[in-house]
Amino acid sequence: MAGGGGVIADILGWLRGMLTGDLGDTPRGKGNGRIDTRGVAIDEIADGEGPAWGTLSGLTAHRSEPRLLYAVADKDSPPARILEIDAHARPPRVVRQITITTPADVERLDLEAVSIKRDGGFWLASEGGDFDEPANLLLECDARGNVTATHRLPLTISHRVMDKGLEGVACVETGGTTRVFAALQGSLAGDAINLTRIGALDPESGDWRFWHYPLDTARDGDPTGVSELLHLEGRRFAAIERDGKGGRNSIKWLTTFTLDGDGAPPDEQPPLVTKRIAFDLVPLFLDRDMKVEKEIEGLAVAADGQVYVINDNDSERASLLIRLGHADNVFG
Repeated sequence: MAGGGGVIADILGWLRGMLTGDLGDTPRGKGNGRIDTRGVAIDEIADGEGPAWGTLSGLTAHRSEPRLLYAVADKDSPPARILEIDAHARPPRVVRQITITTPADVERLDLEAVSIKRDGGFWLASEGGDFDEPANLLLECDARGNVTATHRLPLTISHRVMDKGLEGVACVETGGTTRVFAALQGSLAGDAINLTRIGALDPESGDWRFWHYPLDTARDGDPTGVSELLHLEGRRFAAIERDGKGGRNSIKWLTTFTLDGDGAPPDEQPPLVTKRIAFDLVPLFLDRDMKVEKEIEGLAVAADGQVYVINDNDSERASLLIRLGHADNVFG
């Protein structure tokens, strides 16, 4: 369920040997399955400290310590928690788990995204169900995991959410102002199926503004979805856009876009953003004779500028931490 597995580690180690020419008989320990070629490093995340975990989703990075990343586990890996990962350990490993403590009126969480705050606390996105039952929530919590505030989508939006709710969150703190940006995975009822929404919440006033984000079409004819949101600088953001398939024809993109203007109120037509495909993850797997991961879920830029992504292992495969290189080269 969690990151480690001797057989998987041996297979990854063998693949590394094939790629680097190092096929010696040096013993490999559990989780030591690193593939490091062409500036890209792929590691299996070791179990580390605390209870077993799996099904990782969103990812964020410590603001000043390059080695520390934070991931969340979704509803298939209870309890709701944040996992602190030492990305510089070999292999990367979970070094701390922060259990989320919620108010009594929050009955169920399905954490899909996390964004660190300046004070060491976090913003979390919990995906709800059809027509917002249970509710899609943005939650603010302190560094110990105690939820201090919850925010729902505006009613004119929430009652139109189908089965693809909140999947990304990005906290942007400028001076004394905070805006929390959130991504819906797929379209709302009544919207075109190839459009989803990026929202911006003012936590002080509760005001929401929205933009449309254009989705592509997968090989089966279904629209892609957004599975992560990352603030880069200014009004510039990155997202993971993907389908749910594997194979060489699947879609696993990192995109960039700018949220121009003020967006639209919930009951008005949102402006359409222009996206750019910055990085295609599929060749990364194919070039290393690896299976294309179906669910790339988390994206973060560490304090040293290195870009990382993680996968949701569906409790069946290895949990991978993939380092892609410096943000300047990945996002341009």
